[in-house]
Parts: sequence; C-alpha cells; structure tokens
Amino acid sequence: MFQLGKQPTNNDKKIVDQLRSLGIDMIDTAKSGHPGIVLGAAPIIYTLYAKHLMINPKDPNWINRDRFVMSAGHGSALLYATLFLAGYKITLEDLKAFRSMDSITPGHPEYKTTPGVDMSTGPLGQGFASAVGMAIAEVYLKNQLKKKIIDYHTYVLCGDGDLMEGISYEAASLAGVLGLNHLIVLYDSNHVSLDAETNVTFTENIKDRFTAMGWNYINVSDGEDIEALNRAIDQAKAEENKPTLIEVNTIIGKYSKNQGTAKAHGTPLDEEDLKQVKEKLDIWDIPFTVSNDAVTEFQRQIEERVDAYYKNWQTKKENLDEESKEKLDLLEKGTYEIKLKDFSYDFPEDLMESTRDASGKVLNEIKNQCDFFLGGSADLATSNKSYLKESGDFSKDNPMGRNIRYGVREHAMGAISNGLALVGLRPFASTFLVFSDYLKPAIRMSALMNLPVLYIFTHDSISVGEDGPTHQPVEQLIALRSTPNLEVFRPADVNEVIGSYKTIFRKKEGPSAIILGRNKVPIQNETKASEVEKGAYIVRMEEGQLHGIIVATGEELSIAIDAATRLKEQGYSLRVISMPSIERFRKEPKEYQEELFPMTVKTFVIEASSSYSWHSFVYNERYLITVNNFGMSAKREDIMKRYHMDVESVIKKIKEML
Repeated sequence: MFQLGKQPTNNDKKIVDQLRSLGIDMIDTAKSGHPGIVLGAAPIIYTLYAKHLMINPKDPNWINRDRFVMSAGHGSALLYATLFLAGYKITLEDLKAFRSMDSITPGHPEYKTTPGVDMSTGPLGQGFASAVGMAIAEVYLKNQLKKKIIDYHTYVLCGDGDLMEGISYEAASLAGVLGLNHLIVLYDSNHVSLDAETNVTFTENIKDRFTAMGWNYINVSDGEDIEALNRAIDQAKAEENKPTLIEVNTIIGKYSKNQGTAKAHGTPLDEEDLKQVKEKLDIWDIPFTVSNDAVTEFQRQIEERVDAYYKNWQTKKENLDEESKEKLDLLEKGTYEIKLKDFSYDFPEDLMESTRDASGKVLNEIKNQCDFFLGGSADLATSNKSYLKESGDFSKDNPMGRNIRYGVREHAMGAISNGLALVGLRPFASTFLVFSDYLKPAIRMSALMNLPVLYIFTHDSISVGEDGPTHQPVEQLIALRSTPNLEVFRPADVNEVIGSYKTIFRKKEGPSAIILGRNKVPIQNETKASEVEKGAYIVRMEEGQLHGIIVATGEELSIAIDAATRLKEQGYSLRVISMPSIERFRKEPKEYQEELFPMTVKTFVIEASSSYSWHSFVYNERYLITVNNFGMSAKREDIMKRYHMDVESVIKKIKEML
C-alpha cells in the first residue's frame, strides 16, 4: 500500500484542477453529465497521461501507442478535457458542445468520433473486458511481428459499477490465467454508485478477490497523492507475470457540497456549488477558463517522455523485413480484406454434412491465409467445430497460439473479441446459438463500433432434439437480426457456408454472425456459394405457371425443396428461394427483390425459429411455418412433426393455402 505522501506540486495541482474546472463547465453547459468522477478521479487520469501513457496526439492512431480505456464511460467529460489539454484535435468549442447534436464530444466516449478515444464505453464492464482483448492482442502481435515492433500497455480506468458487473470478473479471471502483465487497471474506489453508497451492495474484499484470480494488487490510499499514483503505476509496469489492479481511494464529487454521496454521481452542480468549487480550485468563475501555463506544461511532459521513443519506433519500423512491414501495414490501415481463395474442399462421399462441420473446414482454410485470424469458443470448440488445427492454444507459454480457450465465459468472450478487433486483428467467437443471449451486450458494442468480429453460433434450432428447450434457440435469430449493423447468415449447406464466409471476409468492417446446424443435411446441387452475397436467390425455379413461393433458410431449405418437388407431382408449381441473409437481401436493388418476389404471388416461409423475422415477406401470419414457442426434449423427428416442420406437414399447409 502507498500511504499518504507528497502532495501534488504546484504544476501538478494546477493541471489537475484545470481538468476539473473544464469538466464541470462542460456538464454545466450541457445541463447533464456526471461531475462526481470529474472531481474525484482527475488526479488519476492526469498522472496517467502526463507521466506514463506512450501516446502521440499528432498521430492518435499510432499502432504501438499505449491503449487507454475509460471503462467508467460516464466520465467522458474528464476524458475530453484531458485529451484537449494533451493536444489532440479537440477545441474549446468542442468541449462547449458536450452532449450536443453532431459534436465530437458525445455523452459517453465513442470510437472513431473523438480523437484519442480507443473504444466506445458506457455499459459498465464492457471497457474492462475489452481491455483484456487489447492486452491479448499486444502479446500475440509482439511475437507475431519482428523486433517487438508492437510493445504497448493497456490501461483502464474503472469504478465500483464496473467491478459489480459479472463480465468484469469473467474477463479478469481469464487475464489472470494468461498472465497479461501489460494490463493495468486503475480502480476509482469511492464506495458510491448511482443510487447509494456501496456498503449496501458491494462489500467483498477486492484485494483478496483479484489476488485469488492471479492479479497483482496495489493500493493508493489518497487519490490526491500524485507521487503515490506515479509510484504505483511504475510498480505495475515492472510486474513481469501478472496483470495489476491499482485501487485508488478517492472522494466522489470532491469539493462539491454533495461530495462523498450518491447525489454527486450524476447530478450537475447548481450555480452556487459551481462557484464555490471554483473558488476552492482557485480558478476564475468564468466558464471554460484555460491556463496557458497548464496546457504548455501538460503537453511538455508528454512530449519529453514520448518524442524520442516515437522516433526510435519509426526507425525500427523502417528496418523491418518486408514480410513484417507488409503485416504491419495491414494493422495500421485498420481494415483489410481476407481473400478466401478457391481451395480444394473435402466433400463427404454420401454428400451429407452438417453446416457446423463445413464451417470448421473453412475456418481452417481462412487460418492458412491470414496470420491475424484467431479466436475461440466458450468451452464448446469441439461442438462448434471452431478449433484451428495445428495452431496451438494461446497462453503465457505459447503467445503465438491462435485458439483462445475462453472457458465458460460467453459475455467476456464477446467483449475480448472487440478488444482484439480494436487493435486490428480479425477475431471470431463461438458458442451455441441459444447462448448468444449471454453475448448480446458485446455484440451490440461490435455493431456500434463497426468492428469486424465474427460470431459463430451452432445448434441453431429446435432440431437440436433431446437436449430440450433450454438448448433449443427460438427467439435468438430475431434478436440478432434486429441489431443494426450486424449481418446474419444462416447457410443451408456447405456451398452456402463457403459463400457466407467469402462474403463476410470480403467486408473490411462491421460484425457478422453465422448460424450453423448440428444435423447432417444434403449438399444441394442447386445451392451456389456465389449467390450468397445477394442474401437470397432462387434454388428451384417453377415450371410453367407460378403458384407460390417458398422461402427457407438453413436446415429447412431441404424441407422446402422436398415439399416443392412432391407438390409438383400434385400439380402445384412452386419456386424455392434460399435466403441465407435477410440483411444482405434488403440491400439489393428493388428490381432484384421484385424479380424474386412478384407482387401477386403467395409466399410461404419455413424457418424453425421466431416468425418475427418474416412478416414483411408474407400476406399474413398464416403463411408462416415457424416456431413461436419453446421446444421440448424429444427426438428430432418427433419434435419436427409436433411443430409441423416436417415435409408432410409443410405440404399439407401449403396445399390448404393454395
């Protein structure tokens, strides 16, 4: 523990108080925000930026910069004030526009909106867990590229709320197992959350808990003590085998009349309080007053520490071999396409194969074509068929392993994947579709930040069978499809699996989810990998007069084709459309959409999932052959019959409607 030591120097205190003043001015102008963390945690962020972070405000996207994650995203005003003083391209006018329309200073930090912001944060725990991904990426790339051209630290500022969220402990546990010693978390420990003091909700011993998870623990008893903060961070950086949590005891809303109480968390200061706080800080009571001396001194400290290191790094980069230069160039661009070239696919003799098995083969081909492709499963790689063969497991003893053993930690897996993508890797995360609910908050963050994370979900319908309703997804597909900026693919066979992956890796940004089945399905002559990028296409053309259209996805496509074939024998001519991706189809020109779906023709949909994806394609719900209730434990064939998803039931339903 670092006891109370030297008080801040005049220069230190002047800059810290300048940060506080700018932060509360921003909140006052916006009439909303969180002054508590601004007033309480300013010394922490100042010490980190002025004395430790290896950053270059003139090159904010420098690939080897230290990463900083404001996991307590409600502290955005403090972060923006810090970035402004540090010399990033943020102006006083930007600070004055805090939380206003189209500003670069939104209510919570947003990736690619504000220079110097390394990820979008706000949902508590997401930043903490994603930082673990950033730390994994540093270890992997340090060993993947020559001359340790990647060698950075990842820092996190979190609060009590972050550490109450379960995702933080999933991620912290894995970080301890992996020995991520370049991960340093600064815990703003003020014992207050939004509603109340934490003595009624959060009383565990943080030191014991993190120590038990394999972390190094340091305490700074006085959050105003810059010298103690500085020593603590130095000690954390010297740790060779463990991540470090630095617990910093602070006072929320320090100097305000509500200091130390829940009222200080998210309530802007009133006029009288704002005035008296500024008096205590010895700053003029004029909004957005900035000391040139404070700005100059803050930027001087950063430049003196970083300039030589940055120049030496550039020289090291120039001296890299051509292969490493090419790899580094991909990382620095931040977006790149993986060209899944033609490859020899090993088809089974009986032409029957599950889409999860097909996916496993393709993943291993992708692995051969891109060193930046890696990922893992939440203890289900064997079932998901998502293990990268001959690639090893990532660990402190094998930093170049490309399979991340996440254990049963779905939520952290999603957030860690975001952290990997934020550094420039192309990660995948895999589990059963029914457990996608555990990842949903992280998937949402992938979509918000437009990150190229691949989510692989298997065991995709009630046809899972005997495992029963707890393992049979029903509502999960619509949950994924309703997420903006997420493309969802549900391929019907190996041809469409290949087409899905080619489409996904042709994209340079944005997350994707591929939904795969456990059961063997026939490899259809009519399915085409090249058509998947359109989202939907005709796999069986009608003969003569068109009586109706059947749309299907995944395993149900073979049911649709069988039903159409038998209905033809009974005098009904039906078109069958495979729609592996609704999102892709909706992006196609209107002419193509109308070509597939003539306005006057009845359309039926077959999918063993919620009907809510499909109402816009049919006249009314009577044309939907879907599942809107939970499944049951029974043999696959019996379940499909009970839910009218077998071929006989489908034929009967369509004949009635025609």
